[in-house]
Amino acid sequence: MSNGPQGAGRGGNRGGGRGGNRGRGGYGRRGGRGPRGHGGGARLPVPEDLPRFHDAWSVVLTPNILNLATAGHPWIYSGGVAHALPPTAAGDEGPKRGQPCGVFGPDGEAIGHGTYNGESQIRVRMLGLWQPDAAPRSVPTLAESAEAAFKRAKALRAHVGLPGEDTDALRLVNSEGDGLPGLVVDRMATGAVVLVSTAAAARMADTVVALLRAEGLAWVVVRTAGDTHPSEGLAPGVLRTEGEIPDAQWVHHHGLRFRAEPLSGQKSGLYTDQFSNHLAVAALAKGRSVLDCYSHGGGFGLHAAKAGATRVRCVDMSQRAVDLAAANAEENGLSDRVEGWCGDAVHILRDIADGIDTDRPDLIVLDPPKFATRADVVDDALKKYVHVNATAMRALPADGLLVTCSCSGRIDQQTFVRMLAHAGRKAGRSVQVLELRGAAPDHPSVPAHGESRYLKVAICRVSDRG
Repeated sequence: MSNGPQGAGRGGNRGGGRGGNRGRGGYGRRGGRGPRGHGGGARLPVPEDLPRFHDAWSVVLTPNILNLATAGHPWIYSGGVAHALPPTAAGDEGPKRGQPCGVFGPDGEAIGHGTYNGESQIRVRMLGLWQPDAAPRSVPTLAESAEAAFKRAKALRAHVGLPGEDTDALRLVNSEGDGLPGLVVDRMATGAVVLVSTAAAARMADTVVALLRAEGLAWVVVRTAGDTHPSEGLAPGVLRTEGEIPDAQWVHHHGLRFRAEPLSGQKSGLYTDQFSNHLAVAALAKGRSVLDCYSHGGGFGLHAAKAGATRVRCVDMSQRAVDLAAANAEENGLSDRVEGWCGDAVHILRDIADGIDTDRPDLIVLDPPKFATRADVVDDALKKYVHVNATAMRALPADGLLVTCSCSGRIDQQTFVRMLAHAGRKAGRSVQVLELRGAAPDHPSVPAHGESRYLKVAICRVSDRG
């Protein structure tokens, strides 16, 4: 695998994950402390006969948040909490991070259970909903909730065929989508990386590690996620290890081997969310020249080469990422068809569009880092998406294929597709959306939690106008 033109710029590929503690959030309103307890919402009376628990908080919601909570949205912001009464065993000592809580409506009706953090804008992260008319006498411990959710998550993966004969890397637990907010488990062949981004998740990690070891995994590492908010009180880096942690772990994904880096890689050291999309693009690649932009380890490019692409160029700003893609290509015997270029993808696309580089690819993949990292930069992020997509559209020949992605959770699918229309107008090209895709099936989400459906993938045909 050869190195192409060098470029400057920010290293890395996709950036970190979604921030866990937004300001006002998508619902609820910000308010001052309630008259009793540690609530932040409207001044409602504490319901009569509100259940209190020896070792769990009792949280009362404001009326405006009730429908979303009962629909299954896993986050309750500070403005949605009318009262938060501490465990009876602790007395009124003020907020604690990551303790269990029972959640109730304004009239004391039982809603569900979760974890409470009085120092976070996301006061409650739901772990489960109770049956209607429930009269809970206790709240599940964090260990009980973690074990139940882990077993459900494992059963779901088995239903979709994971792990499989030629795939031993997968997302085993997907945070809110699997009922464990703030906790992710990526299985990597003989081991696993557990990422935690909340105080409660860090406490539940002990149970998850024990379950993973009971499954026969040789090693497990628990790391703090890179986007963890300071209000969770977690130290950055590695929190715990079990077994001998390898610097590199080779994993199998549908007939190819990829190098994962459990201790030093971005996020968990392996991106699993695009696995099914790698295969979808590979099905289009035979006989085509492919340009894989923001390639990281070369997942799209290597699967395209295996499927019969005539030439694959993997482009990333990070030399480390280019080297990783090169190692993966060599491991799979694809170095003769895969080239690594360290440089700015937009500059390379512009050179092709302007005719400086005359080797036009037939298929371009765009999988950039998260441009919309905060709510106040969404407009600027959309301008960046328009620019890079318009440049890619100009670089394609007539009837070329564009596979474009966004991992910005603050940009929904409708906005993403509208962005493609603006990019087509800017490029002076006609665009047809052939397919809209998301994350792989081992990245489930709950319907009420649109924030977790962060990954958007559009497969498009780009042609000349007229």
